[in-house]
Amino acid sequence: MTGSAPLPRAAFDTLMRSLACPAAIIDADGAVVSWSDSFADIAGATLDALRSTNIDALLNPQDTTALHHHLANGTGALDITLLRARGPVPMSVSALPVDGDAPFFLCQATGAAATAQHQDDAEQDLHILRTTNTLKLAVEASGMGIWEYTPDTGQVHWDDRLLEIYGRAGEPNMRSEDLWETYIHPDDLEATLAYANECRRTNSDFCRDFRIIRPDGEVRHVRSVARFVPAPKGAGKLIGVNIDVTEDYARTEELERAQRQLEYDSRHDALTGLANRRKFDEVSTAHFDAMARTDRSAVMHLDLDLFKQINDTLGHGFGDAVLETTAQRLVKIIGERGIVSRAGGDEFVILLFDAPGRAELESLCETLISRCQQPVHHDGQNCTVGVSIGVAITLGPPRNPSKLFANADAALYTAKEQGRSRFRFFDAEVRTRTERETTLRQDLVDGLVRGEITCHFQPQYDAETLDIIGTEALVRWNSPSRGILSPADFMPHARKAGLVARIDAQVFRHVIAAQSRWAAQGLNFPVVALNISMERLLGDGLVEEVRWLLQDHHRISFELLETAFLDESEPKLLRRLDRLRQLGIGIELDDFGSGHSSVVALQTVRPDRVKIDQRLVDPICTDPNQLLVLQSLTKIARLNGAQVIVEGMETGIHLAAIRNVDCDALQGFALTYPMPSDEFAALLRDSGYCVAN
Repeated sequence: MTGSAPLPRAAFDTLMRSLACPAAIIDADGAVVSWSDSFADIAGATLDALRSTNIDALLNPQDTTALHHHLANGTGALDITLLRARGPVPMSVSALPVDGDAPFFLCQATGAAATAQHQDDAEQDLHILRTTNTLKLAVEASGMGIWEYTPDTGQVHWDDRLLEIYGRAGEPNMRSEDLWETYIHPDDLEATLAYANECRRTNSDFCRDFRIIRPDGEVRHVRSVARFVPAPKGAGKLIGVNIDVTEDYARTEELERAQRQLEYDSRHDALTGLANRRKFDEVSTAHFDAMARTDRSAVMHLDLDLFKQINDTLGHGFGDAVLETTAQRLVKIIGERGIVSRAGGDEFVILLFDAPGRAELESLCETLISRCQQPVHHDGQNCTVGVSIGVAITLGPPRNPSKLFANADAALYTAKEQGRSRFRFFDAEVRTRTERETTLRQDLVDGLVRGEITCHFQPQYDAETLDIIGTEALVRWNSPSRGILSPADFMPHARKAGLVARIDAQVFRHVIAAQSRWAAQGLNFPVVALNISMERLLGDGLVEEVRWLLQDHHRISFELLETAFLDESEPKLLRRLDRLRQLGIGIELDDFGSGHSSVVALQTVRPDRVKIDQRLVDPICTDPNQLLVLQSLTKIARLNGAQVIVEGMETGIHLAAIRNVDCDALQGFALTYPMPSDEFAALLRDSGYCVAN
C-alpha cells in the first residue's frame, strides 16, 4: 500500500468487506479495528471476540516486541507469524495511508499459508483493495455515498452518507435487497430496474441517473455508478457510489432555460413580444419555400399615424403603451392566419399564409384600421392613434421575396400620402409611382455628387422699420432634367433615402462660399439662418468642419425644430450646441409653438431667436383671438431672452395684423420671395445695407 493516496478512516469496514484474502487493520497499539471475513476465519475468533482483540494475542512472543517497535518507528514491511491451532500463518505488516494524524497498519497474509488457502484470491484482493481505496477518496472529496451488493447473500450495505442522500439518516446500514426500489420515483422506476437487471445479468458496469423520493416527499436527482467485481469463489459483488446531483440538474435546467430565453429574445421584439426581423424572415422563407403555384399569400405593412407626436407630447411611456396595445390587437385579429412582426419604430409587418380574395382583404384592412383607432388607456390618460396599411399579394412562391415586401412598403407610402388611416394595394399605378420616385432618389444621389444642391435666400425684415436684418437659406435642387426644385419636391425622398445630412452639409458650404464672395465684394450682410437636421447636428465631424471653414467674416446661425430636443439624445445635443456657440454659430428655434413642449424646449436650448410656427400665423387674418396666442408666445420668448421672428407674412393683411404683436422680425412672400445669392447681394447693395448694431 506504500504510495497509495490517503484512505478515509470511515471507509475501513467497507474496504475490509471487499477483500477475499486474510487481512486486518490495526492501530498503533496493535488493537484490531477492522478485518476481512477470511481473517476472522483463520484467527478462529468470533466477531465479538475480534472487536476486543489485540494482535499481540495472536503472535508468538518474539514477534510481539518487533511488532511494537515497528508500529512505533518502522517503515516498509515487517513479517510476523500468527500462531493458530490450524498452524502458523505468515503475515506482513505495513503502514496504511489514512487521513488524519493517528497511524494505522495493514496486516495481510503471505507465504505458503496464504497460498494454500487463498492462492487464487491474492491478486484479486490486492486489486480490490487499491480500487476501493481510490473509490473512498472520491467519496470523501465529493460527498458520495457508497453501497455494496452481494448477489450470493442478497446483502446490501449502505454507508452513512448514502443514507443521508436518500433522507434516511440513522436507519440501519444493512438494507434488504428490494428496499431500494421503493425509493425510486415512479416515472423512473421501470427503466431503472430494467437497466439494473441487465447489468446484473451481464456483470457489466452500472451508470444511471434517476430520481428518488425522500420520506418527506422531496424529489432529488441521484447519479449511481457501480462496477461488478468478480471473485474466484462466489458470484462477486457490485460496488458503487451514489451522488446527489440535484443541484447539477437545477443548474443545467437554469442554463437551458436561459438559453431558451436568449433564443426567444433573439427572435422576438423586447417591447411587444412580436416576432422580430430574424424570426419573421425565418418563417416567411419557410412558408414561401413550401408554397404551391396556386397558393396565395399577402404581406401587409402597417405604420402608425403621427406616432412621433404621441412620444413628443405624452412621453415615451405612453408611446410604448400604444405599441404594446397595437401589437395585442393585431395578434388577436390575425390569429393563426399569419405572423405579425414589429419591423422597428412604429411599423408592423403581417404575413398572411393563406390570403383570401381582394374583397376579404379590404374588409380585413378596414377591421385593422378600426380596431387600432380605439382609444389606448395609460397612466390615467386616453389616446387615439390611426394606422395606414400597404398590401402586396403573391400567387405562388415569390421569385424575389424582398421585392414583395418592398411592394407592400411602396403601397404603404402611397396610402400615407393620400391621407392617414387608409390602406392601399400595390398595383400598376403604385409601381409606376415607385419607379418614378426611385429614379428621382437616384438622380438626387447623383446630384449631390455633382454639386447640384444650392440654396435661395429669403430676407428677414425689422418689424418696425422693415430694414433687412437677417435672411434664411432655403435649400433648392438645381436638377438638369427637372429644373429648380423646392424642398417639398425632393426632401421627403431625401429623408427616406437617408440623404438629409448630406444635403445640409452642401447647404452649409454653399452659404459659407456665398458669404465669402459677398465679403470679397466689400458687401455687408446679415446673419444667414439655415436649417440643420438632427442627423447632421449629431453626426460625426460637424464641429470640426465648422471650426475648419468658419472665418471672422462669416455670420451663420442654425435653425432647429423644437421637437428635436424631446428625445433621449438631449444631453449630447446640448453639448454639441454649446461647442457650436463657442465657434460663433448662433442657435435658433424653428416652428416655435407647434408642440406642447415649446416652453421646455425654449428653456432647455436657450436660443438666440425663435421663429413662430407659420400654422399659428395663418389664422390671424380671420380670427382676432389668434393674435392673443401670438402675443403670449412672444412674451414667453422674451422672458427667456430670445428675439422673435414671425414667418408666414403672405399678404398685406398679415402685415397689417402683425403690427399688434411685439416681435423683432418678419419673413414671408408679402415682403420678398427667396432668391439666388447674386440677387440677394444686389438687393443688399441697392438697399444700402449696413450691418446693424
